[in-house]
Amino acid sequence: MWGKFPQHPKNGETVMITSFAGQSQHPLDEKGRLSIPAKFRHWLDGDDAEYVFMVTKGSDPCLVAYPLVEWDIIAEQLLKLSNFKKKNRAFIRNFTRSAARLKCDAQGRITIPQELLDYARIKKDVIIIGALNRLEFWDPEMLHNHPESQIPLDDDYFEDLGDLL
Repeated sequence: MWGKFPQHPKNGETVMITSFAGQSQHPLDEKGRLSIPAKFRHWLDGDDAEYVFMVTKGSDPCLVAYPLVEWDIIAEQLLKLSNFKKKNRAFIRNFTRSAARLKCDAQGRITIPQELLDYARIKKDVIIIGALNRLEFWDPEMLHNHPESQIPLDDDYFEDLGDLL
């Protein structure tokens, strides 16, 4: 699932994609910009690196942000779905219709469209969660009240996952 950038724009080196992990909380500024922590902007290096995310609605009541290289992998997978099937067309349409290409500014901020903020019910504070190949943006209250946040990660849970992994 992890890809490589074909060539670094400056020195020709191949750069590996690393996974996102961890959590942080940041407020939207007065202009509606969200600061992406440096630890989540580390998949590129070099002076000319452009940190660009495709941000769209998540399956949960949150937003998901993919680095472009990961978005390209998802798009490639979606292109394999038959356009003759109504469910496939509907899924692709709904997944991509609200997607926005957002480039970090010099301070590492992105401006998330209001439509996406409304979907995730993000008003002021944003919890940013590194979820392997993507970031999730959550309203703190929505995350706290989300049923999946209440699932205990106990021995039984890990035992069940052991059968899958």
